[in-house]
Amino acid sequence: MAIAVLKPTDQVVVSATAIALVYAIFAQTVPAYADVRADKPNNVNTHKAVKMAAITSIAAVGSLALVGKSPTVFTIGGAMILFEAWKYHYGNYGANGTDENAASASY
Repeated sequence: MAIAVLKPTDQVVVSATAIALVYAIFAQTVPAYADVRADKPNNVNTHKAVKMAAITSIAAVGSLALVGKSPTVFTIGGAMILFEAWKYHYGNYGANGTDENAASASY
């Protein structure tokens, strides 16, 4: 008995759904990106929110991939999870933008 897999066109639709789902989970779980950038570095609450959003997204994308029997959905959804987690997790590391703006305004 052959395992029914999604057609390539259906994989694109389900992958787009996975991307939208991950984006929505991060948008509702994590503070706004501008707030993350303006916050103090290494904020524990931001890291916990990102971790919870990533875990929730993994469950959602994994479920879609298992139901659709498609590794493409899992790969594309996983890439979106990695991107969003990286973006928010490291959003307030590095140089202090407020100090840089003040320094450039003084010229």
